[in-house]
Amino acid sequence: MARLRSILGRWRGFTLIELLVVIAIIAVLVGLLLPAVQKVREAAARMSCSNNLKQIGLASVNFHNDFNKLPLGGNTGTADTNQWCNFFQILPYIEQGNAFTQCKAGNYVNNPIKTYLDPGRNHTPIATSGGSSPGINCPHTDYALNVVTFQEVTTFTGAGGTPVATLTVNLSVITTNNGTSNTILVGEKSIDPGFAQSNTSSSGWDEGIYSGGYGGTCRSTNTLLKDAPNNGGNNNYWGSPYGGGVPFVFCDGSVRLLNYTLNGSAALTDALNYLNTTPFTLDQ
Repeated sequence: MARLRSILGRWRGFTLIELLVVIAIIAVLVGLLLPAVQKVREAAARMSCSNNLKQIGLASVNFHNDFNKLPLGGNTGTADTNQWCNFFQILPYIEQGNAFTQCKAGNYVNNPIKTYLDPGRNHTPIATSGGSSPGINCPHTDYALNVVTFQEVTTFTGAGGTPVATLTVNLSVITTNNGTSNTILVGEKSIDPGFAQSNTSSSGWDEGIYSGGYGGTCRSTNTLLKDAPNNGGNNNYWGSPYGGGVPFVFCDGSVRLLNYTLNGSAALTDALNYLNTTPFTLDQ
């Protein structure tokens, strides 16, 4: 006991200065750690986003194998599921065959589709109010079809709305012209972060997949825009939450991150047009 009292007698607590020094060191370490954690999270989200686009690309190719054409953007103003957008048409090829079949039968499934949502955004996964024509609440998507090439059907005839002609773009035609490795199929769409996190309607350049020909499921300009509050992102633009650029899947199934420096460029314009035959490069 005498020895214990001797040891305890020599012990003293931290002084205020020592405590402040320890707190300062911890604060510095936390300050160094947080950016690294954020970078790891962004890299993981970007990888997941790329995987989503890879699945969409493979699903589109499998659709092509069955119908000898790639899916188009669909047509506005119709409840005919045959005229809905590409993201609806490829549901059976991303393990969502049940939703596809039920919708075809008129039983509209309104569940989130993970493959269509970028984890780098906190996008409302489904539309639960309002709704563009045909007025059906449905899943949202963070991705958009390149309708410079895969344009929507716009010409119909008769009371039943039968298409007069449907553009057929197959891989053979693309290979002959621009090339599958040079032609964009689907990319990430631009959207204001606040709108993405609050929009519960199928509207405002954020239409759901149970529709066709609307801006929420397609894009046609060569604008690349990084997500930012109040940046005008709810428009006919491509964009992403990632600092490195915007991810796209090409017609050969490859996924590439295109730098924002390509915004408005002739190279990006050419990559969107399957009829382009002018050599170009997207490398920056």
